[in-house]
Amino acid sequence: MSGAIEDERQDPSIAEDGYNFRSIELVSYFLFAVGPLVGNAVLVLLGAIATDFTIGPTAVLVALSAFMFPFAIFQLMSGAISDVYGRVPVIMVGLVTLSIGLLITAFSTTLALFAIGNLVSGVGFGFVNPVLLALLSDGAVPEDIPKRMGIASALASFSVGLGPFIAGQMVALGWQSYYFLFVIVVFLGLIAISAAARPPRKVHDDSGVRTLISNLRGELRNPVVLLMLVVSFMISLVYLGSLVWTSRGLTGAIDPNLIGLLLLGGGISGAVAGFLIGSMIQRFGYIFPIVLGFATLFSGVAAFIFIGDITLSSSIPYVLLSLVLVGCAGGLLLPLMITFSQIISPEHRGVLAGAVTFSFFLGSALIPTVFEPLFIIGMGLVYIGILVISIILVILFGILFRKLKPLIV
Repeated sequence: MSGAIEDERQDPSIAEDGYNFRSIELVSYFLFAVGPLVGNAVLVLLGAIATDFTIGPTAVLVALSAFMFPFAIFQLMSGAISDVYGRVPVIMVGLVTLSIGLLITAFSTTLALFAIGNLVSGVGFGFVNPVLLALLSDGAVPEDIPKRMGIASALASFSVGLGPFIAGQMVALGWQSYYFLFVIVVFLGLIAISAAARPPRKVHDDSGVRTLISNLRGELRNPVVLLMLVVSFMISLVYLGSLVWTSRGLTGAIDPNLIGLLLLGGGISGAVAGFLIGSMIQRFGYIFPIVLGFATLFSGVAAFIFIGDITLSSSIPYVLLSLVLVGCAGGLLLPLMITFSQIISPEHRGVLAGAVTFSFFLGSALIPTVFEPLFIIGMGLVYIGILVISIILVILFGILFRKLKPLIV
């Protein structure tokens, strides 16, 4: 397909440089927020679903893994596929699959069917998430990429908290109502991205499965990329691990609406951090957000450890503070990793966006498995485990930054 151009409708009112297509940028941000809204709502619905299926709340966490495993795995491929065959067709396939998964989830009557619905949803959004990041980078000059990745990550962080909050308000209508709502939301997103004007993008001269595999294999042989994946994986364990297990620790002890509000606090702080990271980098360079990210991470995890029993009513304000601090850390560290992935190899943005998000959400999928043995002993041990991982993370992040510094500074 030599010199092929992806078939895109161009808005004649937009500049011919192709980088001012505001409609596709806004739609991309909107769709990027959908995944966390869908995937994390279960954190507040644990009690209602457990009662409906007559099982324990911890068992319902299988749905989180059912969503996250395929979500992670398919991201490793979907970004590379979009490099070869185009961004928007891959996104549309993903949105249709996501809609089917949400319908299965909403109509499920057993935990097995509920898990299958989440699995199909995870596959669907796995074809959406990294491709949106690459699409946002395609339409940006290099100096604007950190800002766009920050905004996208901010929306995702906000959605991590907003999803449980909305679900907590809707639980009285039945937990199924939340999933029906997002069938409608995803359908509207499908219409929006189909109609949005998009800048034309060159497709690789040698397209096909061979090119796809070659691109993916080439990047995954790079030691720096592999280190980037390990760091992304560990960010997920400490950031989302704090949110998931705090929610589990509070389930049954306090009202689901209050759990949703607490998680929303963490989401808001992550969103604020993500929105500000672009300007931080422009004014102070990369060191400042890195230091701030780890400072808030260690402060938040330490606060969790010193709280003791998080279920006491007197502990709730301190739980909120801890979630705000950890949320801020996630809102800084994740967009930094995504930004690195989009700068170091512009010709393979889809591959690297997929690889980094694959690693991050693989960590998300393993959160129940990694921390459940500690949770059985006591909630405090979960936070100590997160602290240990955080210490290893800061060491590996420092090594990665030293290797990337010549490319990004």
